[in-house]
Amino acid sequence: MALLLADSVDYINIAWAELVKKHSPQQIELLGTFFTQISVFWSLSLLFLLLDLFGPLHVQRNKIQSSSRQPDRRLLWKAILVAALNQAFATTLHLGQIFIVRPLVPQLTGLRVDPWLPSAAEIMHGILWCTLGREALFYYGHRALHWPWLYRRFHKQHHLFTTPVAVASLYCHPVEHVVSNILPVAIPAHLLRIHVVTFWLFACGVSAQASWAHCGYRFFDFSFMGWKPEIHDLHHEKLNVNYGLIGILDAIHGTRATRRRYVSTGTSERVKIC
Repeated sequence: MALLLADSVDYINIAWAELVKKHSPQQIELLGTFFTQISVFWSLSLLFLLLDLFGPLHVQRNKIQSSSRQPDRRLLWKAILVAALNQAFATTLHLGQIFIVRPLVPQLTGLRVDPWLPSAAEIMHGILWCTLGREALFYYGHRALHWPWLYRRFHKQHHLFTTPVAVASLYCHPVEHVVSNILPVAIPAHLLRIHVVTFWLFACGVSAQASWAHCGYRFFDFSFMGWKPEIHDLHHEKLNVNYGLIGILDAIHGTRATRRRYVSTGTSERVKIC
């Protein structure tokens, strides 16, 4: 078994080295990132969408909010279209960054595309720091989007889903998509110059976490990592709690809520958490 595993690792390393030899770093980064965001987001979103539309009764009983509050099919189709457009927008920005911005600003070297794969320790180290960097950028950017002027113009679109579903994780204004979904993922990775494979794994986790956070089902409980769906569901329901992703900054700033034990005073005021 150990010999078979060693042979598999050697084969993967050789295949990766050949890939890097035959293709430019720009091609590898662009196409790999595109495939990552498309495959993970749509596979999970469509799975949850099928559960929402055709799931058996015992599955529907695990919905966090009642059936009467679920979005209608018209809004679901709109969310699918907007998510696809936002992904196309993100890919266009990525193209511009790789082929226009980087040649003009050589210091922006981007991710590392080395002919060898990163070790497990390097992968975990990179993902840890990228996760912490994303938490900071997302929390403050998301909280800023709740300022009345920005909320009305940009963030209100995302909150049309008072009862979130997985595909709604990308149902947002393009400005919000940049502030909340692109920059918090890209900036830490590029500052740290992590290996492109580490970035892909991080991006897979980001997409999966967003889908789970918006899925609307309570049988996915990753509460030890801040991924319990009820946490973000509360944000969509009440607007002024749980701005972050893993709960660290919410706990520091007093905006963390894990249960519906508070009194709502309207969308423009803070709730009192009991």
